[in-house]
Amino acid sequence: MKNTMKLILTVFALLVLSAAVMAGTRANPKKGKVYFKKYCRVCHDGNSEVTKLSPMAKTMDQWNKAFAEDGKAHKCADASMAKTQKELSKQDLTDIQAYLVQHAADSDQPATCGN
Repeated sequence: MKNTMKLILTVFALLVLSAAVMAGTRANPKKGKVYFKKYCRVCHDGNSEVTKLSPMAKTMDQWNKAFAEDGKAHKCADASMAKTQKELSKQDLTDIQAYLVQHAADSDQPATCGN
């Protein structure tokens, strides 16, 4: 009986821990939109030599490639930090990626204005 109870409690604890870990890494496209405007647009605003960007500038696949480990988004995050003094966390980049993918040119909800 004691072993069964320990097993049940262990499984329950693992499930709670797994749920907490997954909830912590969930993408938030609403935050991503705010971060994109605040930290990406400092360079990608159309007023510099850097290409102006909006979510529709790329397809979902292109955005996902840009945010891969070796993608351009990580280099851009470094440039943004130099201008804003804000280091973007992995979660911040995940949120920005979620926003851009959600409103990419080939998405169900392409950004048409206010991006």
